[in-house]
Amino acid sequence: MNKENLRKQFLSKRKNLTNEQLQKKSKAISQQFFQHFNLSKIKNLHIFLPIKKQKELNTWIIIKEIQQNHPHISLIISKSDLKTYNMTSYILDNHTKIVENRWGIPEPSQAKKCPDDTIDMILIPLLCYDKQGFRVGYGKGFYDRFIQKCRPDIIKIGLSLFEPIDKIDNKNDKDLKLDYCVMTNTTSEN
Repeated sequence: MNKENLRKQFLSKRKNLTNEQLQKKSKAISQQFFQHFNLSKIKNLHIFLPIKKQKELNTWIIIKEIQQNHPHISLIISKSDLKTYNMTSYILDNHTKIVENRWGIPEPSQAKKCPDDTIDMILIPLLCYDKQGFRVGYGKGFYDRFIQKCRPDIIKIGLSLFEPIDKIDNKNDKDLKLDYCVMTNTTSEN
């Protein structure tokens, strides 16, 4: 199936989740993440903030766990430029104010910038992914562009509410391939 059809199908599938189902899946993905990844050598971890109206995975569960039990890790979040489709990285700390932009995307305000090449690990949103590790996002290429600015050895982990599909038919050379994907019941390596 092509990306456009997959995008429609999985947006609909996600919107049909109840808030209880979404929270349960978010907790399960958080547990899988901490069970399968050794964070002792991670200094900077980039994580997305959930867009509530899109019923995105609740990453605040992971954020709070890292803040409480992994104080050596600096959490990095981004602000999206919807004209250039680029992202700028900022440090998420106790002083960071989060505001929703006019599209409902939570973003940092009054935060300190973080150089992209210092990020060790990135948790990536997606609508679906295939068994080869390619993902379907919202279609603007924000993360594909962003990863190109990061170190080549950055660990790329997708967080998925659903099982992988067999294959995305219309991949291209610029599409991001995940190193791992965390789901509710398991973690797959790509």
